[in-house]
Amino acid sequence: MITRTGISPATPSPNLDLLRATAVLLVYFFHLFITTGSRLPDYIGQFGVLLFFVHTSLVLMFSLERIELAGRSLLPTFYLRRLFRIYPLSIVCVSVIVLLQLPRAPWWPWAQPDLATIFANLFLYTEFMYKPVVTSVLWSLPYEVAMYVVLPFLYLAGKAYGIRGILALWCLAVVGGMLQPYVSGRLEVIQYAPCFIAGVACYFFGFGTRQRRLPLIWFPLMLLTALGILAYGNYFEYENSARWILCLLIGLTSPFFAELNLPVMRKGAALIARYSYGIYLTHLHAQWMAFVVLKDAAPTVRYATLIVLSVGLPIALYHLIEAPMVRLGVRLADRLPKPSIPLPRPVPSERRLPIPATAGGPGASFQPARHHTGHSSDHRTTKTAQAPASAN
Repeated sequence: MITRTGISPATPSPNLDLLRATAVLLVYFFHLFITTGSRLPDYIGQFGVLLFFVHTSLVLMFSLERIELAGRSLLPTFYLRRLFRIYPLSIVCVSVIVLLQLPRAPWWPWAQPDLATIFANLFLYTEFMYKPVVTSVLWSLPYEVAMYVVLPFLYLAGKAYGIRGILALWCLAVVGGMLQPYVSGRLEVIQYAPCFIAGVACYFFGFGTRQRRLPLIWFPLMLLTALGILAYGNYFEYENSARWILCLLIGLTSPFFAELNLPVMRKGAALIARYSYGIYLTHLHAQWMAFVVLKDAAPTVRYATLIVLSVGLPIALYHLIEAPMVRLGVRLADRLPKPSIPLPRPVPSERRLPIPATAGGPGASFQPARHHTGHSSDHRTTKTAQAPASAN
């Protein structure tokens, strides 16, 4: 059985921050090009959300590990923390959009939602009830919430059966994705299950424990290869298969790359990763204000407005809502009763693993934990918010 130990605050994992920053920037600039009158290929934005999916499931494997190592009830603690991680900020954003009648996207005017649609957006089940989203980026969050339910069981399966068991589950998820269109459109989350499971595979394939033999330059080259797979799949109408393959490619190669060691890039990626959830949820309306509301203003005014809102809104929301709610979720989860039979504690060792300081939806940063001996080779994304034409 695979276990990890010794959670200790240390330096953030630059590669995880880089992956998350890349994801949110791809979505941001994909929408910016549409807003300013041009358009990148749809698969650019889709790729950003797919990166979110892989990243999220990888990070949450470390979160589950920390919960187990602390001797707490795995499922209640995990679910309560997730609840306070993803819902408060999304509820605030949805509420503001509805109250102020803001457009769904800069190119998509306001449409009055009925009460059922508002509730579906507030509680993130739009995709399961065929309800429209009030902001285009919100489409991916119901899929993340659905996968939160499953991830603890994938963690336990990986501990019991290792990487082979996770890869077997990935194959089953691919079969499920192929059959889903013939069953029900409400179950489209199954199309993305292989993408999330790829992040689980990354964890059980040794992320943070394997010797990182490949220079970091191969990391962006791997991402470009994955993007090429998605482009090919979109062109030849094999989009689903391309998603599944590229996510698995990212999951199985990420453990081998050296960590980013350029100080400026490390700091930049860490900052973007920290505020990425707020960037994801607010960037469409920052772009709308700059290029639709202020369309007749001077270019300097429009771009200054874009920068101020794109930076200021996520920072303000993080410190006023996101971070306090995450801390509240942790405090409440810590009050849950511990299991009557303590979980076995693994033997600590020297090697460090990246784990999230606050794991979760699009916007967490990461801290490493210590790894213990006896770890085998077993180890832990996205349609984008579409224009009329993610997340997370």
